[in-house]
Amino acid sequence: MFGPRDSRVRGWFLLDSYLPTFILTITYLLSIWLGNKYMKNRPALSLRGILTLYNLAITLLSAYMLVELILSSWEGGYNLQCQNLDSAGEGDVRVAKVLWWYYFSKLVEFLDTIFFVLRKKTNQITFLHVYHHASMFNIWWCVLNWIPCGQSFFGPTLNSFIHILMYSYYGLSVFPSMHKYLWWKKYLTQAQLVQFVLTITHTLSAVVKPCGFPFGCLIFQSSYMMTLVILFLNFYIQTYRKKPVKKELQEKEVKNGFPKAHLIVANGMTDKKAQ
Repeated sequence: MFGPRDSRVRGWFLLDSYLPTFILTITYLLSIWLGNKYMKNRPALSLRGILTLYNLAITLLSAYMLVELILSSWEGGYNLQCQNLDSAGEGDVRVAKVLWWYYFSKLVEFLDTIFFVLRKKTNQITFLHVYHHASMFNIWWCVLNWIPCGQSFFGPTLNSFIHILMYSYYGLSVFPSMHKYLWWKKYLTQAQLVQFVLTITHTLSAVVKPCGFPFGCLIFQSSYMMTLVILFLNFYIQTYRKKPVKKELQEKEVKNGFPKAHLIVANGMTDKKAQ
């Protein structure tokens, strides 16, 4: 469908065949289903120490990828508006090596969901969460095989920066004493949305003013990013914009400084539901 693969990544770990990526993705999805069944009648695990090390590791890996992508694209003289796949020589290969780590990090991040399962945080295992994790790993197998450098560098550069913030937040949230300092959660979602919009803009700029980067890949990437914009925007609205129903009812029940339950008892009658 996409033509010949890029010979520069031939022999790289997990890239020669799609089968390992496919099997690992199916294993991930089965682990969620079977894990929830296994944990159903068992107590949630804390995993505080493991989570601390895991979030620190992902934060450091993201920092490495951010710095290396900036340096390698600078070395290759990358054009921010549009960059083809083969004009930067060794700079392109250096970018591709970092993007392999980016692809591999998407496999490691399957653990995000596994930890949710073990901690019985099933409310956080949403369609958005699973779709994002599973699709990114598979899409980046394709990216590494056909478009492992050039215009592909921009999204991971932004995403690595966002992940430094995200996994720092997750690491701190493991400690209850830090919760009072984590008021900025909703701004992470806003930053993710800005990241998606910037990536779409950057991708489409190569459509408006082409430089030889495969047109079909640009359209596919823009379309995929639009699905993330829609899903993340829906999550943001549901989480931060809609007033919780319970809070709204409480506000309506309070009249002249007295809750509804108090007014009922004052009349000599008690409504069990109000209690």
